[in-house]
Amino acid sequence: MINGAEAAHLSPRPGSIYLEGRLPLVTVPQARELGLHNGQIVEATPQSRGGGWTLQLPGGQLPLPPDVASTGRWISGETLQLRVQLQSDGSMLLRPLPPAAPTTVPPLLPDRSLQLLHRPVDPAALQQLLQPATLDALLQQARAVAPDLANSLQAWMRQRPALAQLTPERLQQLLTQGGWMTEALLAQGRGAGLVDLKSTLRGLLKALGSASESRGVLREAIDDIESRQLRAADSLAGKEWAISMVLPFADCPPLQVRMSWRPPEQDSPSRFSLQLHTSSPELGELWLQSLISDLSQVELVMWAEREDVARRAQNRSASLAEELDSAGLRMTRLQVIHGRRPDSADQPHPTPGSGSVVDVAT
Repeated sequence: MINGAEAAHLSPRPGSIYLEGRLPLVTVPQARELGLHNGQIVEATPQSRGGGWTLQLPGGQLPLPPDVASTGRWISGETLQLRVQLQSDGSMLLRPLPPAAPTTVPPLLPDRSLQLLHRPVDPAALQQLLQPATLDALLQQARAVAPDLANSLQAWMRQRPALAQLTPERLQQLLTQGGWMTEALLAQGRGAGLVDLKSTLRGLLKALGSASESRGVLREAIDDIESRQLRAADSLAGKEWAISMVLPFADCPPLQVRMSWRPPEQDSPSRFSLQLHTSSPELGELWLQSLISDLSQVELVMWAEREDVARRAQNRSASLAEELDSAGLRMTRLQVIHGRRPDSADQPHPTPGSGSVVDVAT
């Protein structure tokens, strides 16, 4: 059995201070001069002075007797925490407090940019927000709480075309007013007359009360927009440029669009791809993938969830080939498939709720 002094070196020591020796004793006059009282916790700094030691206390210096100084393990300049303990004769002992346990730093959450880059590919919240009925309801709420923002939102909504009115010029207008590049145009002085959708949505998010049912979809829709902005900027560093967005219409559900372009290389021509996805009561869910090579050859693949829609598209394939030919494009492949696109989820991604966790480790 190990006991007594033989076991002393096995017990943990409180930091680097001097507890093998005698405790500093403060006489009554010294305690009065230093302003010490029973139970007080003070900070002290040992200092070596001409072969002796002193403790620098808030109220002044306390010289240490040789027998105390010689038995302690002092480190000059170290900060010690001491508790004042009153003795029966009125003197006071300075008892060191055990060192504080190291503070555990909580793991850092991924920053906002990283969270946005790892959002689901399907912009469910943005598609929900850009439904004509959802925008109409949001406009009514905005008129009650923020009339100025309501005017901006209404001006933006008036710029939405009907699907039958979609032309190349209107498509270009949609690309610039969808909240994806308006900020850059405004910064370049080219955004006169444009309404920035993302800024308007942010203003409405602040204006609506916490009880509003629209706050959740607004917050998630803004994240969907910024996620696509970041991914587009990230693609500029690679060989392939890509941009993804959701186009709104006044009379039908929005259209999800992804465009990418790869410049020509030594053994391959330039390639431009266009992917579309929409869902409507009239046509059901549709996916269209177009691949244009060397700005002259076109491959088209279409997926239709409804069989009657797939059949109608197949019957009109000849007229589509003629239209492409008149535009100087040759169709090299056309395939219409009844069913969902293979890489689409069986169920749409649900809108993430408050407190959702994004796994960026895997």
